[in-house]
Amino acid sequence: MSDYSTLGAFSTGGASALNGDIIQKLKDAESKSIVDPLDKKLDDWQLESDKMVEINEKLDAFYNSIKTFDLFSSSSNIFEQVSASTTGESVIFDALDVTKLKEGTMTVEVTQLAQKDVYQTNTFSDPTVQIDGGDDDGDKITIKIDTDGDGDIDDDDDDAIEFSTEDKTYEELAEEINNNSNFSASIEKVSDDEYRLVIKSAQEGKALQITEDGVDLGLGEDDNHILEAQNLQATVDGVEYDVSSNTITVDGNLKITGVAEGTSTISVSKDTSVIQPAIEELAKTYNDLVSTIDGAIYSEDSVISDPSSLRTLVSDIKQAFYKTVGDDEESLFGFGISFDYHGSMVVDSTKLGSALVTNLDDIKSLFLGTADDKGVGTQLKEYIDFARFPGGIIDNYTDHMTERKTKLEEEKEDTVKKLDIKYDTMARQFAAYGALITQMESSFSGLKMTIQQSIASK
Repeated sequence: MSDYSTLGAFSTGGASALNGDIIQKLKDAESKSIVDPLDKKLDDWQLESDKMVEINEKLDAFYNSIKTFDLFSSSSNIFEQVSASTTGESVIFDALDVTKLKEGTMTVEVTQLAQKDVYQTNTFSDPTVQIDGGDDDGDKITIKIDTDGDGDIDDDDDDAIEFSTEDKTYEELAEEINNNSNFSASIEKVSDDEYRLVIKSAQEGKALQITEDGVDLGLGEDDNHILEAQNLQATVDGVEYDVSSNTITVDGNLKITGVAEGTSTISVSKDTSVIQPAIEELAKTYNDLVSTIDGAIYSEDSVISDPSSLRTLVSDIKQAFYKTVGDDEESLFGFGISFDYHGSMVVDSTKLGSALVTNLDDIKSLFLGTADDKGVGTQLKEYIDFARFPGGIIDNYTDHMTERKTKLEEEKEDTVKKLDIKYDTMARQFAAYGALITQMESSFSGLKMTIQQSIASK
């Protein structure tokens, strides 16, 4: 922005009237009439943008509540939820996919838990010193592992891995053993000034056999074989399992993990208790969305530039709830769901709860539908997806807002630039006129003095 404050500062007489204050006042007046309206439009655009962010947040909440009623949901829909419980303390369970759990009761009896083979050395006082007796080439420990898991170690089917102890500390030996994925080794502090090297099979049920050559760590002593490998032994609905892991998978989906010996019962059943709260949440998010859009459109100071698109969005969503199924053309309105005179969705909890007991299949059909005849939830989920895709209502609205802001900013920049050029030119003209007036006044002053002197001499 140009500075006109010094214009006319050194002019005298009539020329002093052509100063920067006059130009600034003229420019401010014109700017107020043509620039300020553009600023107001940009301010309104920002308010509209903020309101659209709020509307999109409400639409997100509604979308998330409707996804559980989508026939093609990538996760389980609300009608496929199941609950599982267990009695007894011998097992815990998990499901790879809860939608594939089979309803019913399963009895699990654990008679033996799988465990690792565990050895320990005699105690030593410093894990960082060289192992006693580990001075010569050939000093070593050899570990055999039951590779086929049959519980027997023999020369035919079991691997022998040698670990040299020559010039090694206990810590270095533990690190070398750990580099083999079949074992785990650690230095354990077992008292204030004593340590042991503990060697375990990496997997339950895998037996180890450890021998020593040239060293005496105590690994060959029976008292230092502190835990013997064994398999999990259990029956599930009479089917016997004898496996090297405490976790088994049954029915291709249910993971059962043994944690103690004993008998437990796992019960799986459909969980319809989650449906009604989900429908009530759907109604709440719908009402929040509609209320926010109505407030944005119909408020006295509304800044929404395209209310028709938002009205269409609400109308299309509401229309989906009128879907009917069957020869009797049943709709959600027959199961306790309705709209009041304000357009808000109302859920009669008592009527809906009763319908979920007596007419669950019909409600499921209304919400999910089929691939050929999509239900309310499936239609709405797809509709919102399309609304946000390129060419959809929301996407178009966003694009138009972006274009409008760009045009307003360009128009303001062009208008300000033209004003600057206009009044910069005027400032130069004022400066020229001021100089001319000052020169003319100076000439007139000299002429006036000459005339006065001529008159006085007569």
